[in-house]
Amino acid sequence: MNKQQFGNFIAENRKAAGLTQKDLAARLHVTDKAVSKWERALSYPDVTLLEPLAEALGLGMEELMTCRRIERKKEEEPVRNLLEISRENMKTEKRKHAWKMALALLLMLAATLGAIWYCSTYVREQREDTIFLKETEGGENYLYVKEEGHLLRLKCGAGVDFDGIDPANEPIYRLDCRWNRRTYEGTVSACEPTGHISLGSMMDVTFEVESGRMFWYDEVYYTSESYYPDPYGDPRGKVFLCDYRFWTGKWDDETFEWEDQETVLLVEDCLNAVVEDIDQDGHNEVVVRTRWPEKPYTVYDWGDDFQVREIRQLWPETVSPELQERLMTEYERWAQLQKNR
Repeated sequence: MNKQQFGNFIAENRKAAGLTQKDLAARLHVTDKAVSKWERALSYPDVTLLEPLAEALGLGMEELMTCRRIERKKEEEPVRNLLEISRENMKTEKRKHAWKMALALLLMLAATLGAIWYCSTYVREQREDTIFLKETEGGENYLYVKEEGHLLRLKCGAGVDFDGIDPANEPIYRLDCRWNRRTYEGTVSACEPTGHISLGSMMDVTFEVESGRMFWYDEVYYTSESYYPDPYGDPRGKVFLCDYRFWTGKWDDETFEWEDQETVLLVEDCLNAVVEDIDQDGHNEVVVRTRWPEKPYTVYDWGDDFQVREIRQLWPETVSPELQERLMTEYERWAQLQKNR
């Protein structure tokens, strides 16, 4: 059925019945704009309105569906037209539903992307850290803390006692802060001293040289050196790695230098090391606490063949409780001390 033909037929019969668009609309309980759209072939009436429409125009359903006044008609034609109107209405409803679904999905996607962006950009955390710098600028107070090669600039909130912050005498503070990963700026709402000490100065400490009977030597000198924060250690910034160096030679008290110095063993990037005669053979072994949680301990020992001067490396699953305690890091000792208080 042609929309234009259907619209013209409605208009002709409305006028023949002496009705205005407003009159017809009132009888069908619709707006006159809806009647105007039917007559201008912009839309079909709802299926439920076909019978009342035919009655208002003085037509039979068959005449309305075939768009002509007829005495006899084919039964299938009005049914086909009725189905066409129904299909048209269903298409319209489907299009509306599709748009609603698309809009809902777009809103959900936008909300999800917004949440991902926010979480990847902003950090809200409580951290224990040293105060690198405090300053006042433009009437606002700021604290600076280190963050992986950057300085976080944190604006102090009303709950921060800025004047009471003393980085020199209170190295570690607990801060409640929120900051931007891209700009490295944020705010701090609370800053309280923890009473803890900072281990950052370990990188500048000179450790004493010790010596002992080791491997096939009567005397081997050793010390720890080159401390630096473990980039993967937890808690971040509290765990330090270092090197242990073992050498032989003779110290010259006049030149303050080693003579005939020879490196026996260099253990790099470890948490701690202990020199101990764990197998009771009269020569000390080196027991190392590694940085690897899967293989936390390794032992350097003289090989079984004492005629061959070779250092072998062993990987025991564990060591004695006494050695475990001696191999604890400075931070672990401090944490245990705090726990036992």
